[in-house]
Amino acid sequence: MSLYEIFRLLKRKWVLLLLVPLVLSVSTYFFARQLPQTYSSDTTIYTGIASGYSLTGNAAADYNTTNNAFDNLINLITSRTTKEEVIYSLLAKHLWETSQQPSLLASPTYEGLRESLPARLRQQLTGPTQEATLEKVRAYAQTNNSNPVQRLLNSANPTYSLAALKDLSASRVGSSDLVRLYFDSHDPDLARTTLSLVTQVFLNQSRNLREGQTSSVIKYYEEELKRAKDRLDKAEAENLAFNRENNIINFESQSNNVAMQKESLAGQLTEMNQQYAGAQAALSAVNRKLGGRQASLMSSAQMIEQRRKLSRLSASIADQELFGQNDPNKTKQLKAEADQAAQAIQNNVDLLAVQSSSVEGIPNKDLLGEWVQNMVLVESNKAKLEVMNRRRQEFEREYQRMAPLGATLKRIGREIELAEKAYLSVLASLNASKATQQNTALTANLKIVDPPNLPSQPKSNKLMMMVLLSGLGGFVFVAGTIVGLGLLDKSLKNPSEAMRQIGLPVAGMTLDSHAPATKQLQAAQQRSLDQLVRHILLKANTSPVPPPFVVGIFSVQRQEGKTTLCQGLSQRCHEMGVQTLALYPDTDGANPGTDAPSLFYPSEAAAVQGWQLDQLIQHATPKRMSEISSPDVQVVLVEFPALREEALPVGLLRQLNLVFLTVPATRAWRHTDHQTVEQLRSATSAPVEVVLSGVSQHHGEEAMA
Repeated sequence: MSLYEIFRLLKRKWVLLLLVPLVLSVSTYFFARQLPQTYSSDTTIYTGIASGYSLTGNAAADYNTTNNAFDNLINLITSRTTKEEVIYSLLAKHLWETSQQPSLLASPTYEGLRESLPARLRQQLTGPTQEATLEKVRAYAQTNNSNPVQRLLNSANPTYSLAALKDLSASRVGSSDLVRLYFDSHDPDLARTTLSLVTQVFLNQSRNLREGQTSSVIKYYEEELKRAKDRLDKAEAENLAFNRENNIINFESQSNNVAMQKESLAGQLTEMNQQYAGAQAALSAVNRKLGGRQASLMSSAQMIEQRRKLSRLSASIADQELFGQNDPNKTKQLKAEADQAAQAIQNNVDLLAVQSSSVEGIPNKDLLGEWVQNMVLVESNKAKLEVMNRRRQEFEREYQRMAPLGATLKRIGREIELAEKAYLSVLASLNASKATQQNTALTANLKIVDPPNLPSQPKSNKLMMMVLLSGLGGFVFVAGTIVGLGLLDKSLKNPSEAMRQIGLPVAGMTLDSHAPATKQLQAAQQRSLDQLVRHILLKANTSPVPPPFVVGIFSVQRQEGKTTLCQGLSQRCHEMGVQTLALYPDTDGANPGTDAPSLFYPSEAAAVQGWQLDQLIQHATPKRMSEISSPDVQVVLVEFPALREEALPVGLLRQLNLVFLTVPATRAWRHTDHQTVEQLRSATSAPVEVVLSGVSQHHGEEAMA
């Protein structure tokens, strides 16, 4: 649909386009003229979100974060929880004020309180202070969802309901740190009081919300810190108990010391073995020189006891000198006792000497002295070897004991290290969370820049704006409906649309016969018939076929205007002096209502017998004519039965010179209609043209303009 067609469509409905907006405007003025006046109060709050100061310096100017923070604040202001708390506070305030001054109940501000809550309930909800009254109101409202306070909260009360706070709004002032709150009410003092309570409740909720965001995090980190500390203490206690149980002061130093002592002992043991072997060799050599006489010396009880004493003393001296147990006084004493033992042995040898010389001629006293020295050296080295071997065994046992201690200490050390790292990590997170909490507490203190004001003048009720908007809305709605219905209308409407949808030339049209009969309509109908008659006469005069010129009038279905067309064409041709004969199928049985010659033919017999024109006329029944002379007839108009409902006289189809297909302008052209017309075109050689019937007057005027 083009813009011109839309304009013409709206022009035809100008009455509706004018009447509906006018009615809506008048109705809006009538019903809205008595609306109560409203008073608006506003307040401004400084947030410091975008450019405030925190513990870490100036706040970071992040666009998305800033917008998100402002959205959170605005949504918190207009949330249901905030509104409910404001209503509780307002109700508690009024209950407390009226309990102190009962005369206030007569004022319009407290009218809703007087009507909504009975006196007994008001007395029950009133406490000794306003804060106590608020607690009672809040507790009573939360008992169930059907108590009077809850019903009042969800009612349409203009003071104590959620609906009364629908005009509460908040917005950011430009790109600043300021948020402005607005509230409209029917009472100026109520507007200021309510907005003050909104500000107070909002500031408290914002502070609690922002400070409480990190409380759960801090609690979590405190519990984790306690667990990490317990784990660290457990690991350190295990390390302490292990060191105490195994006598470990410094494992690394102790293990190194044991290793060094063992290596030193191994060297000393090797050296001592060499000395012991040398002493034994020297003693054996002396024994050979003595020729076995030393055996008698060795077998004496006194000698055996002195050797044992010397051996014990030598072992004690070795312990003192070799293994760090050197007590100078004790060592000196032990050496003196050893010297005494050796001297006693020497004295005993001197007393027991019975010969003056050895077998080699060496004096016995000299050999026995040498034997005593070597025997003392052997006993001393032997004692030292026993001590050193015993010490070596102790080192072996110490090695076997300390070897697994190192692995255990490393495992305990790893446990302590991991526990310490976990403890320090949790401690750092806890400190960061506490810093964030402190920073939030610092920045959560919103400041009221402009307190709620008391409005002195009511707001404009915008009555004229409402009237204009209702009229404009009505116009847009009607225009949209008209255009929408026009776009959805798939009917043929006018000749140009019929030609586009059907695909056949349009010879003409007939106007809607059911429209009110006006002179303008009759003139337009006359012009459309004249146009069709001229079209037929032009075809008849230019046709090479001798008269009569046969025109077949068809329709796809019944009641589509073909009879009206045939009657109008025959009447108009008769008036113009054209010899015309109209043939109607007798199934209709209707009076043609014209002065032109008319015949009714049996359509079923014509279809069965395949009659041609002459046979059809012979078997037809004359109506309103005394005589028919075929040679004088110039135009024959033949109305055929509906294409889809009855059989057609095929013999007559071959004699047609022109086919008029009547199609109602009020219906859409379907695919089945197209198939039916194609069958008709294949059955006759005459050109098929469309006559659009029932065209509305405005479409007809457009087509003939």
